[in-house]
Amino acid sequence: MALLIPFVFLAYAVLFATAFSIPPIRNFASASDAQQKPLQDTLDSWIEEEERIALDKLLANVAPGGRNVENAAKGSVIASPSTDRPNYFYQWVRDAGITMGSLVDIYADDPSSKLAADLSNILDDYAELQYHLQHTHNPSGSFDDLSGLGEPKFEADGSPFVGSWGRPQRDGPALRALTLMSYLRAYNTSHPSLWTSDSAEDWYMPFYHASMPANSIIKADLEYVSHSWNQSGFDLWEEIEGLHFFTAMVQMRALREGADLARAFEDYGAADWYAEQAETLQNFMQRFWAGNKGHLIETLGSSRTGLDCGLLLGSLHGYPSPDSEHLPVYAPHSDEVLISLLALVQDQRARFPINSSPSSSDDDEAVLEGVGLGRYPEDVYDGYGNDARGGNPWFLCTSSAAEILYRTASHLSSSQNLTISALGLPFYDALLSGSSLDREAGRNYGPNDALYHSVIERLKSLGDEFLDVVKTHADAEGSLSEQFDRVTGFMRGAHDLTWSYGAFLQAVRARKSAL
Repeated sequence: MALLIPFVFLAYAVLFATAFSIPPIRNFASASDAQQKPLQDTLDSWIEEEERIALDKLLANVAPGGRNVENAAKGSVIASPSTDRPNYFYQWVRDAGITMGSLVDIYADDPSSKLAADLSNILDDYAELQYHLQHTHNPSGSFDDLSGLGEPKFEADGSPFVGSWGRPQRDGPALRALTLMSYLRAYNTSHPSLWTSDSAEDWYMPFYHASMPANSIIKADLEYVSHSWNQSGFDLWEEIEGLHFFTAMVQMRALREGADLARAFEDYGAADWYAEQAETLQNFMQRFWAGNKGHLIETLGSSRTGLDCGLLLGSLHGYPSPDSEHLPVYAPHSDEVLISLLALVQDQRARFPINSSPSSSDDDEAVLEGVGLGRYPEDVYDGYGNDARGGNPWFLCTSSAAEILYRTASHLSSSQNLTISALGLPFYDALLSGSSLDREAGRNYGPNDALYHSVIERLKSLGDEFLDVVKTHADAEGSLSEQFDRVTGFMRGAHDLTWSYGAFLQAVRARKSAL
């Protein structure tokens, strides 16, 4: 049996009460003093400071230890401290899985550090709470037939949310499984001696054990995903029912990595089933490419254009783990994702007045530049309610665009090859607008070509442009809300949105790799 880890977050595990702590952040001026005392003078120095602030503010929304979640159940991740206009003081399964996935990445950087030890305690509490939430009867159903796993959100104390909502949402179980599998791999890297086949049953029965599929966190989620991926549900924005790109991408990755994990536990029947469903889903994913539109679409059969920030997020969160041997589908560097990013950027640049600049005009539509990105063109949610004039840019979408670009730069650097296809040519034309370098479809470029290096450098500088937009609209204390106003640029919607901080941290992580 492969070496895997014992978790202290089992149902009978010892609970940790130590509050999370990091060095105190520097005092900043109030928002009204922003012009007199700017957060930082340069993007590099601002990013360095904002990275620390973002982690602190993200953890403030995580129990135990978070200053905004004193009455929340241990392991809870609230979407925002906001309790009115809008009320986001809930724990969404999707948001929590994504947030904890970011913390797993930080933990994996140095598992022996004090920071990693604190994060490990938080992750253990998170997993234990997820076991409880899985078994909590809710409006979506129960654990007996796994229907309850489609419930999108719970109260901060762990009780079910019983109000009207868009149910079910099928991305949460996949993201939760991905986060716990990532934690398992990271933990095993530094604690391999703690796992033996003899102790497997003692340590893992509540977490993952082949003989008890109904009583394990990861396997319950994988069973749910493998049997429901082809059933409709609500999208990540909780607005439209159908089959969605973001949901399908994270489901496919979860099934692939779940098959590998099941095989490691010698659960060969489950491994074969997950692998079979992943392959079927991979073939199904081709339906999300709309050749007549020239870009991916978020929801099949929708009357919307299909352009959506969910395309970026699905590519990022559906990308295989670093140690995976699976080939990526619609990777961040793929032509389909890049050309979809181009279409979304061009739409949003023209849609939001805050994105206007001297370089933006009807004459240079092909120019690709950093702008504030919203969710999708038809959005009317303004952070407090519906506004017929339209929605606003979101911090998490703007950061995700930067991450796509940084990851593409890293991929080109590591592969030492740039292939410009007919499909991808419009993206690279827009990326290099103004450059005298010739580029043509059907050619490969490598380290000996000036265009290869120009593309990589431009990808990184364009990623910086998107983070500079985040910098421009963050307040003087480094806070990030849900949105910033399409006209004024001031923040609006839920304040201190956990996902805003997580998306920024992931973009900065990708930037470090690219640089």
